[in-house]
Amino acid sequence: MRWRCEWCGKPHEENDPPCDNCGHGKFEEAVVQQAGAGDDQDSMLVWVCTECGREHTKNSPPCSRCNNATFERREKVVTDADLTDGPNAEKVESIEQDTMTVWVCQSCGKEHTKNNPPCDRCGTATFERETKTISDDELTIPGYLDLVTPRYAAVLGVVLLIAVVFGLGAAGVVDLPFFPDDSVPEVENVPGNESVVSGIALADVEGSYVEQLNERRAGTESRTLDRSAYLDDVATFYNQRRIKSLLGDGALPTNEELSDLLREECSANPSLETVTVTMQDGNSPEELGTEFADSVDVDTPGTVIGVDIHGVENELILSQFICES
Repeated sequence: MRWRCEWCGKPHEENDPPCDNCGHGKFEEAVVQQAGAGDDQDSMLVWVCTECGREHTKNSPPCSRCNNATFERREKVVTDADLTDGPNAEKVESIEQDTMTVWVCQSCGKEHTKNNPPCDRCGTATFERETKTISDDELTIPGYLDLVTPRYAAVLGVVLLIAVVFGLGAAGVVDLPFFPDDSVPEVENVPGNESVVSGIALADVEGSYVEQLNERRAGTESRTLDRSAYLDDVATFYNQRRIKSLLGDGALPTNEELSDLLREECSANPSLETVTVTMQDGNSPEELGTEFADSVDVDTPGTVIGVDIHGVENELILSQFICES
């Protein structure tokens, strides 16, 4: 009675795994048939693919070469010289050439290991079976780029595009229907002028007014106000809607609209104030700023301010919001 490897079938004199041919860790008892008294030959069982003839050590279809599901059991006579060294040996014999069955796309020529159309390169549904001779130097591990098919690349491109658009929408760079729009609405066809009246830049008047207002607040218990660009936009929106309503061409914003807009900047106590000043010939931005500062409540509590001054003929109309940031 002798022992042989359960995996590759090599005979051994003792039950002393691992196998010195393949390194498998389990042996089985077997009666080894000798091919001849003077021959150094043993026999082993193999399972042969009925389609391509490839030998397998176990009856475990499908075939590793052509995927055929039918094996035939055969007894093979081998010599010790035919058995390659085990995995722990310093040198391992290599098989110079082997054959394999491939299925070739009839449209683009891409080879597939299985007959499972359509082609993953061009989508063609017609394959032709071919036997290919290969050598060890062809059995290289594919790189990442080899795995990227045109279909995969197209899907990846769409996913990246969606991610970019989603990011721009979240940042507010582009308007998307599923992102809330926190910008202040614009008012169209507003009478008068929002930038210059009688050669005086209204931005200069606004700057002079805020500066003088803060100087007066410095002499009281009120805090200095920081000008907020966002509150300036809210004040402009309200002021222009107010001018249109005064001239019979619109309506004031609702309290709900103002609350939604002010919530972006004001944590509490938003205060609205409006003042109208009549321009005189020769007025300077500083003089107009002083006149506005004389007309408002200096002690309004808050930390930030938004201001807009709009000109209609010879009148300057100011709207402002002050609140706690």
